[in-house]
Amino acid sequence: MYKQRFIPKKEVSRILNISSSTVSRWSKTIDNFPKPFLLGPNKVVWDLVEIENYINERKQIRGFHGHKPER
Repeated sequence: MYKQRFIPKKEVSRILNISSSTVSRWSKTIDNFPKPFLLGPNKVVWDLVEIENYINERKQIRGFHGHKPER
């Protein structure tokens, strides 16, 4: 049986190696970035599988040598 895992913003920022404020900004401005949800009255979380899927999608778009990756 698959067990879902929900993580707080601090863990999302640690996984992506970005600040917590960047996590908030990306959630609001990047269309395909996973959105948080309320787990309880004062608990905002992200789905770990959605974060991992986002990383895997981004890994498909790569570029170096002075060229920006295509979007």
